[in-house]
Amino acid sequence: MSAVRPVAAAAPALSPLALRMLQALAQEQQARAGQPVPLVRLAKRLETAASSVLRELAMLNLLLAQAEQAPWVETQSVDGRWMLALTAPGAAAASQIAQASSPL
Repeated sequence: MSAVRPVAAAAPALSPLALRMLQALAQEQQARAGQPVPLVRLAKRLETAASSVLRELAMLNLLLAQAEQAPWVETQSVDGRWMLALTAPGAAAASQIAQASSPL
């Protein structure tokens, strides 16, 4: 029998790039009717190298795994292009980040 995990576990501390990455991915995915976003498009929007985005994503996944949370971003290769998409927990996190960063 597996242990029951708490539903609302504390989110890990995120770097400024991870925060921007989640917000940008949410916006891009919304503009594409929920479809995955090409890695190069996200990197261009963030004005950083694609390798930096991948490194940040690897660090985010490590932090989430340590906190026993589900991944927030899925990656897949489609016709030789890396595509990124928020998972349901990632979309919820991006929404919380947007709400926290919006002025009152």
